[in-house]
Amino acid sequence: MPVDRGAIDAQLKDIGEGERWWEHREFRDLPYVLNPDEKIQGLTSGKLVVSRLRPRVLPHSPWLLVATNQRLLCLKQERFGRKQVELRVGQITGILHASRLRSYQITLETPQRRYRIRIPKADAFRFIGALAPLMPPPAAQLPAGAPPQLPHQAGIPGLLGLVSRTSLPAPEYATAADLARVDGAVERLENEVERLRQQVEFMEKLLQDRGESVAFLPRSPADS
Repeated sequence: MPVDRGAIDAQLKDIGEGERWWEHREFRDLPYVLNPDEKIQGLTSGKLVVSRLRPRVLPHSPWLLVATNQRLLCLKQERFGRKQVELRVGQITGILHASRLRSYQITLETPQRRYRIRIPKADAFRFIGALAPLMPPPAAQLPAGAPPQLPHQAGIPGLLGLVSRTSLPAPEYATAADLARVDGAVERLENEVERLRQQVEFMEKLLQDRGESVAFLPRSPADS
């Protein structure tokens, strides 16, 4: 049974969002995706990239990204159905975030793979705050009886890490123009990957439809 629209409107009001989200096709599917006791903590739209053996864009057009008290939901409506990716409480082991030239990137670490989402900079602060409750407590990330980690061991550069890097030569910093060119090249590459993906999907669907039509053709007397 879908969640009542009035309940979702109340949740949107609680987090300072309005009814404009109902204009999105993916959001109109949300009542059928949410659990009855699930609460929306934050939402935005953006790109989703899954890192396996090689990065995979899923796909270039925007996803609806919804952080709830139980999971992160990524929804994308396509021609042949809805794509859905979700990360539940406890699956996310680390969150990294950084500002890009045109967007804000959040990297979510899980035991199986890495997920990168790129969202508008204006939504970054609130959405990162909505994702924070999905992280396990720091103590839960350490094995039982393991000694506490030093700051640089936990991925935060500590004093020893800073001292060890003082003898390294000064890095060559990229200019804003360099970053813009790289960001533009990445954007064009992702667009091309998405275009090829859609072509492959169309051909697979076409071959599948033709195969089904051939299978149901009536047999001629010569075939019997």
